[in-house]
Amino acid sequence: MDDLFLKNVTCLVCGNNFKTSKVRRSRYVVSKVDTDFCTYYKGENPLFYNVNICPFCGYGFTENFAEPGESSKEAIQNKIFKFNIDFSGKRSVDLAILAYRRAIDCALLQKGKNILLAGLSLHMAWLYRFLGEEEPERKYMAESLHYYKEAFEKDAEIGNLAATLYIMGDLNRRLGNDREAILYFTKIINDKSITDAGIIRMARKRWQDMRGTK
Repeated sequence: MDDLFLKNVTCLVCGNNFKTSKVRRSRYVVSKVDTDFCTYYKGENPLFYNVNICPFCGYGFTENFAEPGESSKEAIQNKIFKFNIDFSGKRSVDLAILAYRRAIDCALLQKGKNILLAGLSLHMAWLYRFLGEEEPERKYMAESLHYYKEAFEKDAEIGNLAATLYIMGDLNRRLGNDREAILYFTKIINDKSITDAGIIRMARKRWQDMRGTK
């Protein structure tokens, strides 16, 4: 069975319908997961196909995008060009990076939520990790951390608090900000309102690993 299938999608900007490839859930075979949840698969990686690229107007978006307001749609249509590339079929890492870069541009133009931009930037870091390109990986990890901090400090909705705190801790750890990382991991361990046993266990493991290297 082919790992990919075509899904019908409607563009949130121009309203046109188009087909784009996704990975069948039945074909997900995980081979490894990094401490920041970057997941490696045998076969097709679903991450490569998360971003939908409209072939009619070039808008890039994921299922987490809200429909832009009219002023944002106008800004997107004025600044975003249509690709002369087919995104509907099999994607390489490089093509996935191009799609994510477009999604980030569109999210910024429509003033998307910080938590959305944090996730997109984190996924970009993972894509560069797959290529072994450390400099852009670190750049996007730093951008992701910035948006997670903005979401945590300023926004009412940040999704799963425990997971957000953990990611902020692990990104700080990966970027060499050990003191900040330990503070986030300690908060997860000590905050009685956090009951996610898996996240608590991972935070404690990261905390112990870091304390052991001091």
